[in-house]
Amino acid sequence: MSDGLRSMQMQRLLIPFLVLVAFGSSVRAQPAPDAPPPAEPVASPPADQAPVAPPPAPADNVPPPTVTKPDEAKPPEDMPKKVAVGKDSEGAFFTPGLLLQGWFVDDFGTGKNAAGNDTTVSTLSTFRVRRAEISASGEMIPKFLKYKVMFDPSRVRDTLNTATAVNAAGMNVTVSTPASALSTLQDFYLTFQSELADVSIGQFKIPVSWEGFNSSAKIILPERAFVSNLFGDKRDLGLRVEKTFEKFGYVAGVYNGAALDNFDNNNQKDLSLRLEVYPIKGMTVAGMAYDSVGYRKRAGTKDRWEGDFRYETGPFLVQAEYIRAVDVKAAGATSCTNAAGKCTAQGGYGAVAYKIKGLGSGNWKGDLQPVVRVGFYDNDVDNPATNMAQPGEIERIDYEIGANYYLRNYEMKLQVSYDRQQFTNPDTATTRPAVNEIILAAQAWF
Repeated sequence: MSDGLRSMQMQRLLIPFLVLVAFGSSVRAQPAPDAPPPAEPVASPPADQAPVAPPPAPADNVPPPTVTKPDEAKPPEDMPKKVAVGKDSEGAFFTPGLLLQGWFVDDFGTGKNAAGNDTTVSTLSTFRVRRAEISASGEMIPKFLKYKVMFDPSRVRDTLNTATAVNAAGMNVTVSTPASALSTLQDFYLTFQSELADVSIGQFKIPVSWEGFNSSAKIILPERAFVSNLFGDKRDLGLRVEKTFEKFGYVAGVYNGAALDNFDNNNQKDLSLRLEVYPIKGMTVAGMAYDSVGYRKRAGTKDRWEGDFRYETGPFLVQAEYIRAVDVKAAGATSCTNAAGKCTAQGGYGAVAYKIKGLGSGNWKGDLQPVVRVGFYDNDVDNPATNMAQPGEIERIDYEIGANYYLRNYEMKLQVSYDRQQFTNPDTATTRPAVNEIILAAQAWF
């Protein structure tokens, strides 16, 4: 064999060997943790022998990818819940909030037609934007200074009402008047936090009634009980000190007593103290006093005493409240006549509910909660409503049934309720016929 042919054979053997060495070096430099070890290099066949094809590599035992069904899709867990704010406040954040409630309300009762026969009379049938609360809350100094502001544009309705006024020339003119309150500002406060007390200044709810004091997103029927709505769910400007511990909590405050977003025009102030205890998990027992202090004979002086109980365990819920109220409606009044003067009122309710979990499927899968509630109200405990000489006296009983369907707990729920309102009337009189109220409601909240 000539030297040239031998040299060509050596080159043919050397080239694949160098390729295998280079490939092995790259594998050692970047190992794949789960890949099998590289196969041993196969020697090159002699020059005069045809190369033999390597055996096929075994197929990897890789399971097929899992496909998530549409109804099982979940939002990514890393979606931001807070937005960083502030230039000089490290850790400051802002959290947006929204509460939307839409209603359809139908009120109807029994009246008399032209022939004197009983007939059903509809007194209200309307769609309604019940709440459109837009809020912003957060902390400017983490665990020390927090804030909240909340507006509700649905509180202001169009000026469809009219009234007669006198202009500068002494002539009568017709002017439009608001059909509702004018202020959309509901909550606004700054809170300084500590281990024993959180001190807030601004505008917030007064602590009358468990239902009235707590969020309307969590009430067990579309509307609060009548007495809770009448005396609770009120806001005022003032100073509040509160704290919740493992077994008890407290809320104390001083307020203008001039209601929502109003300056005080006198030296009288309203003081409140609410105490709560939590003897076992899911149970709240509370008592509250709210009183006007200073010049107590002026019109607008008010006192509230309230007790409430709530116990939720598993699917069961029991809730009850009792409120007693004294209002001075005329300056210097000492007694009540025809619901005017200085009047003592009382009211309360009891409710039970049971939650049935896991109904429906897909986007309609949720929890159903039937609710029964019975309440009463008397606007003058010193005089009966059967006295025809005092038609302003009111005694009423509410029989309510309803249901909540929680699609996403409180964040998305549907509600329906029926309220039978019955009144005590003077003998042989029907000045206040019974009223039936049906409410259909939908809620979105975050």
